[in-house]
Amino acid sequence: MSTGGAYEPIFVAKQPIFDRNMDIWGHELLFRHSADTNRARITDADQATAKVIVDGFSLVQAGMGDKDKALVNFPKRLLLDGSAELLPVAQVVVEILETVEPEPEVVEACKRLKKAGYTLALDDFVGQPGYEPLLELADIVKVDVLGMDDDRVRSVAGSL
Repeated sequence: MSTGGAYEPIFVAKQPIFDRNMDIWGHELLFRHSADTNRARITDADQATAKVIVDGFSLVQAGMGDKDKALVNFPKRLLLDGSAELLPVAQVVVEILETVEPEPEVVEACKRLKKAGYTLALDDFVGQPGYEPLLELADIVKVDVLGMDDDRVRSVAGSL
């Protein structure tokens, strides 16, 4: 008879983020279901982010330098409930998922994070109208250029 607790394997992917000189600036931490998958099958974004926060960040943090950054995706509910503030402000970039709309409570949560010193990133922006409040707060805007022609890419980049 076993008295040990059951555990689940932890799978967190680290995707490097490069600066304009092609030096690694940080890593985006991504939830994965298994070690042999290159994309997640996420049925619950809140649970996936919570798994990255609880399990993955501490593992990745051990290999991070003082100036390395970790981008962690945050769905709406976890932005609103203060989960981001459990992570170290100096190392974490709070990445606002493209599924999060700029509703007043979201903007207020982002203002609180900025005031606390967190870096904010807006994920997969495609130039949609109404995102000005989040664009004003974002330190980083990741533009999703897939499916955009050159003129649209220039237009979105020019609007930032």
